[in-house]
Amino acid sequence: MLKYLVWFTFASLFFWSCANGKEEGLIPGTRLTGDPMADALVLSVLANPPCQNLTNENVGVSFVLEGSLSICSVLAVSGSLSVRTSGTYEVTATSGRQTLTSNNCNSSRFDFLIALKDGNTELFSSSFVGAKPILLEAGKLYTLQGTGLVDPSGYQCQGRPVSSSVTPYRINLRKL
Repeated sequence: MLKYLVWFTFASLFFWSCANGKEEGLIPGTRLTGDPMADALVLSVLANPPCQNLTNENVGVSFVLEGSLSICSVLAVSGSLSVRTSGTYEVTATSGRQTLTSNNCNSSRFDFLIALKDGNTELFSSSFVGAKPILLEAGKLYTLQGTGLVDPSGYQCQGRPVSSSVTPYRINLRKL
């Protein structure tokens, strides 16, 4: 019996040490496809649901929130949002960024914010860090207002025009 106990202990230690080998990669401990870059891409897509773009073409159409919704834009336009079901929604957002650049000059960066408003009352802004629960009512129209973009034609560097690049803001809403 003692012989079996010794062999069992030895075998357990051997298999345990092989199973706990150090795993290298972008996201240790997470293996989905076997390729670290593909795993990172899959996790990125899962963490960030697809987003509906707010553009000049759909600015007059209200986004309808059913369960969850993500809205993105690179434009400082106002949009609208309504909900199908009244209740508490978790709202998170990331600000966009505008960068003005020119040769031989330092870049200028500006935050591009998104705010969710009920009339003149600001319910949420991307300047807020973290998630915030907000009570939204069915039948009401809420405003999405992007602010913070500047007109690049008003800027020069050593007499030369600057170029502008904008990363989009993103606002996520999810029913609790």
